[in-house]
Amino acid sequence: MSLSLIGTGIAFDLTVSAIDELSSCDEIYVEGYTNLIEDEKIEKLEKKISKKIKLLERKDVESDFLIKRAKNAKTALLASGDPLTATTHVTLLLDAKKAGVAVSVIPNSSIYTVAAGKAGLQIYRFGKTATLVNPRENYKPTSSLEIIRENLSRNLHTLVLLDTEPKFMEAKDALSMLSEFEYAVVLSRLGEKNEKISYGKISELMKKDGNILGKPPFSIIIPAKLHMIEEEYLNSLLED
Repeated sequence: MSLSLIGTGIAFDLTVSAIDELSSCDEIYVEGYTNLIEDEKIEKLEKKISKKIKLLERKDVESDFLIKRAKNAKTALLASGDPLTATTHVTLLLDAKKAGVAVSVIPNSSIYTVAAGKAGLQIYRFGKTATLVNPRENYKPTSSLEIIRENLSRNLHTLVLLDTEPKFMEAKDALSMLSEFEYAVVLSRLGEKNEKISYGKISELMKKDGNILGKPPFSIIIPAKLHMIEEEYLNSLLED
C-alpha cells in the first residue's frame, strides 16, 4: 500500500491536494507535538473528508508503527507546517522506502518562510536557524546563542525556534535567554486569527504584559542591521 506525508501548514490550512488525498486514505494520523492543533480543527476536517483522524505521540511517529500500517492500508500522516523540514519525517520516508512502501509528500507553508514574510524581512538575509530549549537540570546548551552571534557578525537575521517539550516555551522566558541581544521580533500564533507580532528592544519587550505578546506557540527573530524597507515595515508594527 502507501504512506502519504501531508503538511498542515502553520495554521492547519490544508491544500486542495491534501484534502483530495485524505479523502482516499484508509487510515489517517496526526502528530501534534510540534505545534498546537485545536480539537475543533481536527473535528472540522473529519467532517469534510468523512474520515476519523487519530492523534499520534512522538514516540509512535519515530517508531515503525506507521510503516506497518502502510503495508496493509493507504495511510496518511498529517504533519505540522511543511513536513520535510523535520528530520524525523525525512527518516520516516527513508525507512518506508526501504520497507517497500510507496511514499508521497504534499507540502505546505512553513514557519521558515512565513515568519520572515510576516516580519517584513528579506528571506535571503537569514543565517542558520537557532533553537532554544526549555531549561532542564544540568542541561544549559549555549549553541543557539553562538549561532545568533555568528549570524550577526555576518549581518544576517536569525530565526529562533522555541522548544515545545515538555511544554511550549513562553515568549518572556525566551527573551530572557536572549537578553544579550538588542532587538527582537516576537511572533505569536502565526496564521491564526489571534496572531500577534511585536518588535522592539528586548529590554522593553520584557516589560510588556504577557498578553500583549500573545500566546504560544511563539517564534522569535533576532534581526541584523535592517534594510530601510525592513526597518520601515517593522516600525509600522509599533503603530498598530
